[in-house]
Amino acid sequence: MEFKAPAKINLFLNVGKKREDSFHELISIMVKVSLFDRLEITEESKIKIEAPGWIPLQENLVYRAASLFFRETGIKKGCRIKLEKNIPAGAGLGGGSSDAAATLKALDSIFSAGLGPEKLDEMGAELGSDVNFFLRQGGCLATGRGEVIDHLETIKNRDYFILLVDPGLEISTGQIYENYSGGRLTGGSDLDNIIQLYKDMDWQAILRNDLEETVFNLYPSLKDLKNRLENWGLYPLLSGSGSFVFALSNDKKLVETGEEVINKEFGLKTHIVSALI
Repeated sequence: MEFKAPAKINLFLNVGKKREDSFHELISIMVKVSLFDRLEITEESKIKIEAPGWIPLQENLVYRAASLFFRETGIKKGCRIKLEKNIPAGAGLGGGSSDAAATLKALDSIFSAGLGPEKLDEMGAELGSDVNFFLRQGGCLATGRGEVIDHLETIKNRDYFILLVDPGLEISTGQIYENYSGGRLTGGSDLDNIIQLYKDMDWQAILRNDLEETVFNLYPSLKDLKNRLENWGLYPLLSGSGSFVFALSNDKKLVETGEEVINKEFGLKTHIVSALI
């Protein structure tokens, strides 16, 4: 059976102070987009992973998710998972977390384990902060260290065309947070207003990423890229801790022309995707 694991972008990322567990308090609004990793899964006697060679097996979230599934369910079987990677590592698109969530959901279905949302959330939180988001449908508000997830519905219908730009960099999330020196969370009516703007699909009004300054100080070429997209009339933002920059617009032609400009001026790989809401 084949399963798809979508990428994500952070439309809004507010990073607070470091917690006692060394994570930062977060408020984030995330949406999945139509760039997918693919997992082909078959039943086996042991866990076998076929994945690109640059992913160390014991650090591979797909392997860890499969191991956790069989340990928690007590099912005395295994699986072979062939992973096709289209979402780069170190991109801020959540590829590893999405792969882990897809693995949990797929194995739950294949082996009829009957894991409910609460148990899946518990397992997801053990694997990583973004995994629980990918266990949900649609756009979500993430809080805590990113593992507390609330689904957000949109009220208005509006098509956004989203340009993903691959700068060819792999950025360590840990490095960015180690260098991050900010730390004040949005709250109260401000957050209520941001959520309402999301529901109204006035997404360009909520674009914010508290990690941008830190990332741009370390990788100034990304700031140049964002500025070029903004000058072209798009609404750009760094996704997560980078390295991908995305830009959105209701004008498909503007996005397509922006893609041509980025390909020509920067020679970078791009994808035009849609939000999965």
